[in-house]
Amino acid sequence: MRTGFIIIFVFLIFIFPVYGQEEMEIYNDDSKLYINFNYGTTVSWLTRIINQNDRSNFVFRDFLPGMYLNMKLQNIPYVSPQLRFAFYYPLISTFNHVPQKANTPLHFALDFFTAACFEKDFKNLSINAGPGLHILYLRSDRWNYLNLGIAATVGIEYVLNSNVILLVDLIASLDNGNLGGNRLMEPFNTVFQYQASVGIRYIRNKNNNKNNNNPPMVNPEDNFPILIR
Repeated sequence: MRTGFIIIFVFLIFIFPVYGQEEMEIYNDDSKLYINFNYGTTVSWLTRIINQNDRSNFVFRDFLPGMYLNMKLQNIPYVSPQLRFAFYYPLISTFNHVPQKANTPLHFALDFFTAACFEKDFKNLSINAGPGLHILYLRSDRWNYLNLGIAATVGIEYVLNSNVILLVDLIASLDNGNLGGNRLMEPFNTVFQYQASVGIRYIRNKNNNKNNNNPPMVNPEDNFPILIR
């Protein structure tokens, strides 16, 4: 099961740079709000710690590859609210660095992140960062975990050419990992998570300059490009 998932995930890694992350931008004029829809591949590192007094702490670690969808509200001065959904598969799990074999392949994680990002635009580069809220639901062999906490994100958008923009995003969160029933049997003292995503946004709009204050009219049909016609 894991071998098959690795093959599918590697395939998606090569597919997404081709289709990239698409941008839906529908303008009536430069004062109207619009939404960017971005999607791509992502990975996450989840760590959960149970403190011990007379021995080494119990440390649970999970490595989770997956895919995400990001919706970002644009054309608001100085800030861009965003909502991100991610679907993960816990590919590698360890307990105190010892690999743990899964008893069932029906494992997955759903990750939700919302933030208000502040952006700084340059000629071919845009940098964004901001605080947010984070929720993770993880289905595993032992428990169904629910984490809730605070997070922060930082990302860049770099214009490669007139049709392609490179996107890189990082998210770090500090969570409360004791919201589910496991808090009575297996309470965690510390829970934190890192996420990283890389993607390519392909758009048919020829003007990708982030500093353009008067974006052109875009036909909604142009937001779903077909590379080979």
